[in-house]
Amino acid sequence: MLRAYVRGVGDNFGWRFLAVLASAYVGVKGLVNILTISNFLPYFRDVLDIRGAQYQALFTVARLPSSLKALIGMLSDTVPIGGYHKRYYIVLAGLMGGLACVLLAVLPLQDFGGGALAASLVFLVSLEAATVDLLVQGVYAKLMVSQPHTGADLVSAAWGFFQVGSFIAAGLVGGLAGRTNPRVLFWVTLPAALQVIVPVLAGWLPEDRTTVRFHSDRVRANAVYFGLGAAMGAAALGLGAVSLFGDTIAQAAYSLSVSAVLVGASLWFLPKRLGRAMTYLFLAATMDLNIRGAVDFFYTANEECLPGGPAFSLSFYLAWTGMIGSVAGILGVALFQACLSRSWYRRAFWTTTLLQVAAATVDIVIVQRWNRRVGISDRVFYILGGSMLQEVVYMLDFMPAVVLISKLCPPGVESTVYALLAGFANFGFSVASALGALAIDLFGIRARAPCDFGKLAWLIFAAKMVLPLLTVPLTFLLIPDARMTDDLVGALTPAGGLALVVGLY
Repeated sequence: MLRAYVRGVGDNFGWRFLAVLASAYVGVKGLVNILTISNFLPYFRDVLDIRGAQYQALFTVARLPSSLKALIGMLSDTVPIGGYHKRYYIVLAGLMGGLACVLLAVLPLQDFGGGALAASLVFLVSLEAATVDLLVQGVYAKLMVSQPHTGADLVSAAWGFFQVGSFIAAGLVGGLAGRTNPRVLFWVTLPAALQVIVPVLAGWLPEDRTTVRFHSDRVRANAVYFGLGAAMGAAALGLGAVSLFGDTIAQAAYSLSVSAVLVGASLWFLPKRLGRAMTYLFLAATMDLNIRGAVDFFYTANEECLPGGPAFSLSFYLAWTGMIGSVAGILGVALFQACLSRSWYRRAFWTTTLLQVAAATVDIVIVQRWNRRVGISDRVFYILGGSMLQEVVYMLDFMPAVVLISKLCPPGVESTVYALLAGFANFGFSVASALGALAIDLFGIRARAPCDFGKLAWLIFAAKMVLPLLTVPLTFLLIPDARMTDDLVGALTPAGGLALVVGLY
């Protein structure tokens, strides 16, 4: 079955493109992205001594490039470099990410620059991952639209590659975390950041050469997309500035204000189906608050900070659970391909939301120490629940969104529209991180001795269970009543305005 699937994908899309897909998703989105994320906790905690809400605010900054995908897509669609809309942007991104890795590895940021400079350099590494991810996604979105009968096959291949890269990254972290200076991991990340340049320069990314000029005609023809993309990019950069220099209340106030404006503009200006889908993906991301500034430190707190706590080592928390999670992620991709890839969008979204909420009980059980009362160790329970169950559910929830975004991209501006949809969803994750920083403060979580995790279970309940459940009814209001194999581009209409709030499909 697997052999037939791989052969079918290769026959439909070409082996050279699959090689680029592997380079992008194993090498960049897998290795570079996961190594950088995994190294964030030890680098900022142990090298820079940054914790709690401040740690989360800097994490928001470091991960903002995924919210800038609209700006990246606009730039690549309108200003080709050397006659190509994607090739040399990927090359420049690889060089930029490699340089940032070198600086993170050699600069003594604990002595000058501190968290702000470190987060800015991680931002550049993340910018490479976001650029490569977006531009390769733009290509496979175009291929999927041209061959709708393939359903989600190409998406499953991409995210299967990603899980392979994640597994390798987790293994590398397992060998180094806690045993060497966190800077060493940035040297390990360097070759993975640079390798994507090779197949792209070899011409394996399917892309026609164009004239070297500013394509103002595309801007005029798609003014709405470009306007919203510019607004979203400005909003994301503003959030980065507020996260660096403002407190958690300022971050939350800014996030909610710009979110209201962007949601209103999306519903008003975009085609009905596109605007609704974009709004749903944003709200679903926003209502799943990121509280890693509390959870990461609970699981890795020492005996002085949290007597009787899990006290996970970095190698266990970041590496072994990551490797198991990657295997579980591959299982999630396989389950999606087998059970949901040709299902209805609405069914997929509300089902996976319910599963995601149920999976959040794992953290509550460990925080309350209920697993210890029945004789199950923290490590065993976390591996079975936190690493395996949550990762399977995450991939089941994530894959329908990727398919929906890919199927809504009109021909000619795939990168821009894909960037707009994906960027808005990712901006939702950034907003969720900013709101999560405020929630950590409001619930009185303290990650520095004397530590206080007394209300962490209630924080998890509110952030990971109550708020996500509010998106279930939105599934029926905002998600198209269609199967994942249907052609959604042909169904896009120019209708906009407030009528889409109550309009019917």
